[in-house]
Amino acid sequence: MNSLYTFRKSVLEKPQRWELSDQDISCSQEAGINVKIPFTQMEKVRLFYHPNNRFRLNNYCCKITLKNQAVYDIYSCTYNGFATFGNQAENYVPFVKELVQKVKTVNPDCKILTGHTPFTYYGNILFVFVAVSFLFLFFYWLPVNFRNFSIIVKLIVIVYLGAYLAKSISVNKPRRLYGNEIPDYVLPQLPKPETKNIS
Repeated sequence: MNSLYTFRKSVLEKPQRWELSDQDISCSQEAGINVKIPFTQMEKVRLFYHPNNRFRLNNYCCKITLKNQAVYDIYSCTYNGFATFGNQAENYVPFVKELVQKVKTVNPDCKILTGHTPFTYYGNILFVFVAVSFLFLFFYWLPVNFRNFSIIVKLIVIVYLGAYLAKSISVNKPRRLYGNEIPDYVLPQLPKPETKNIS
């Protein structure tokens, strides 16, 4: 039986239904993507942390790039409603692991990468550095009456950006995988099973 994974990117798109076979992966979407991709046509598969908006902070992405440079993204989160995205780690993780395993079996030359491209990775770090520096200057030039308030706001902003930057640096550093094992840091965390007390 082929493995299936379904997710929806946004309110503007219909759900994407991805299906794995031994030789290819296919996607069907109403009024959207309808394609079958042989593993032999894949140039690289990239796995990375992708919090692309404030409502989807736990999102991860599997980006498939073909030899003709066509690109397809598979997200771990799915759009459920206004400002609501569901975490599908329980389905996404095994699907992506199986995809990588099958791709490497059929197409050993396909690169399995983790993190962003070097340009994106170091560009993001530079952007955050510039943004934080700008905020410091902005708060510095505020009138004295606003200084105490600005210190609190400054600390909140720094902590928030610092946490995001720390995770992005550790997770999205460009790397290449040579085996079939995928490190946990580029996959969403699976929910821990509930333990029941037996008395």
